[in-house]
Amino acid sequence: MGNCLKHFKQQLPSIAPKPLIIPPIFSESESLQIRGLKKATKKFRQDRVVECEDYSVRKFYKGYIDETTFAPSRAGTGIAVSVMECDSSRSLQDWMAVVRSLGQLSHQNLVNFLGYCCEDNKPFFLVFEYSHKGSLDSHIFGKEEEALPWEIRVKIAIGTAQGLAFLHSIKNSPLNRELRMHNIMLDEQYNAKTVLSRTNQTKLGR
Repeated sequence: MGNCLKHFKQQLPSIAPKPLIIPPIFSESESLQIRGLKKATKKFRQDRVVECEDYSVRKFYKGYIDETTFAPSRAGTGIAVSVMECDSSRSLQDWMAVVRSLGQLSHQNLVNFLGYCCEDNKPFFLVFEYSHKGSLDSHIFGKEEEALPWEIRVKIAIGTAQGLAFLHSIKNSPLNRELRMHNIMLDEQYNAKTVLSRTNQTKLGR
């Protein structure tokens, strides 16, 4: 019996995984090339990884691109690039749904979604604006940060409320009812920009 089982196993044909077929993505966002993202992030070097306190979240890489042409630039617009492996049709569909959803949202108090990149047999990428002042929790609980003045705190609170009001005004809003300080990013002028945590974009800055 043992020899029969062994012989049967040897006769099994090897089944190679089928490559994912990427359908067209109808989104208002910019379709970027992996070659440009590699150059913008210095080939995704380790020192370009954005610090992240939630280790369940995938990595983000900091880079710079030209604001108009989206070409890599040494002193351009800061970006945070998310890397995602799509190893099944389901994960591909989920990723495409995220791209379409983010491409339809635009508000001054939401982290700006700049574009995406998907090429055959390669990881997929989401590209967001980089928040130079980091997350709100790093300023409230961080030991190295100076205390935020009250006028700045009020400004952040108002900006956050405006972002939430916009999301609540949308039918089938992607807001997942969980707002935390690490989901509130700050730009150079301390303008609050809410992160849609359903897409797991919890660290897009320092």
